[in-house]
Amino acid sequence: MSEPLERADVAIVGGGMAGASLALMLAHFCPQLRVVLLEQRALPDAAASVLLPSFDTRATAIAAGSLQLFQQLGLWPALRAYSAPIQRIQVSDRGQAFGACLSAGEQPWACFEGMLGAVIENAALGPILHTALADTPVKPIAPAQVTTVRMGAEGATLHWRAGEGGAEHRLTAGLLVVADGVDSPLCRQLGIEIDTVKYQQQALVTTVGLQRHHRGVAFERFTAAGPMALLPLPQRDGLYRAALVWACGQEDAEALSALPERERLQQVQRAFGWRAGRFVRMGSLQAYPLSLSLAREQWRRNVALIGNCAHFLHPVAGQGFNLTLRDCYGLAQAMAGERPAQGSSSQLEMLAAYGRGRRLDQRLTIGFSHRIPALFTASNPLLRSVRQMGMLGLTLVPPLRTEFVRQAAGFGL
Repeated sequence: MSEPLERADVAIVGGGMAGASLALMLAHFCPQLRVVLLEQRALPDAAASVLLPSFDTRATAIAAGSLQLFQQLGLWPALRAYSAPIQRIQVSDRGQAFGACLSAGEQPWACFEGMLGAVIENAALGPILHTALADTPVKPIAPAQVTTVRMGAEGATLHWRAGEGGAEHRLTAGLLVVADGVDSPLCRQLGIEIDTVKYQQQALVTTVGLQRHHRGVAFERFTAAGPMALLPLPQRDGLYRAALVWACGQEDAEALSALPERERLQQVQRAFGWRAGRFVRMGSLQAYPLSLSLAREQWRRNVALIGNCAHFLHPVAGQGFNLTLRDCYGLAQAMAGERPAQGSSSQLEMLAAYGRGRRLDQRLTIGFSHRIPALFTASNPLLRSVRQMGMLGLTLVPPLRTEFVRQAAGFGL
């Protein structure tokens, strides 16, 4: 092989939002490390302007604690222009009297700039992360298709190609970070098993136009057909917009997808109700099957998993990417001040300490995201009574509401 053997302290495979976020945190908190980021697709041009669709968009809810991390990385000024604040969260059970309203004004300590969080459009979030990477020592390699990975005394040796028929290259790294998403090819190569729970539901994702301004309110609405989240989006071309995520059964998803836009809009309005006012427009409808995926190992000697390959959660609670950001921060903090020598006992101790530090947050967040949708779609009268008591408790018991807001805003631990 004619290519010289390249070396790095950390090789991150996967340049999506998880991999790019970790690379930025390592550059910020661990400047002594040589970090390489490999992504199979070409990365956005750092000099290009962010291009957004005029109406229809995908977006991510970012909790206040995660916004503080973006602030530390210097990203918030750029992201602010593509975000809508979450100042209140309304949690309700369709057709029932009680609901709960969680307000930023009540819990200023759990807020960021007066917000419980913000909804940021993915079409802006990804390019802004990669633009910021261009100003760091992180070395991006893209497009780069990792073909094989071998673990040995020197750590991880990766073989990769720039494209079909391209020359093969090698890279050795003291620590391999797998961030290549759900159904990770690298996890399969490494023999890391994934436990999966299929929810027998589809997530329907779309953008709706609102007749009135959302006023920074995010809705968690639990209906007989499945939980719905309605998240505020920035106004565009004079239109008030919100991102809708509806987890429903396969038959309901197929029936809704087959309807013309006007009838789809009416169906969604009937299912959600009128708490956000009238829906006046609907964008394209995307559907994907829902499941909970958990890696049995999130770290081992010379290897760590980050993002959806480590844990893929139900989307309605909006906790998946926020949990990933906290994982990235925890790993960067564990690595700060040291260079992870290949196969060293100190690196293994560092990874073990990282795993212990993340265990409780992951357990609470994953458990919440897994159990809440099932509880609120159950038709059992006893369970309906329990969830109504829970709503009443959130309304009437300030310590309970405080703890709920703390967890939702990303300050639970």
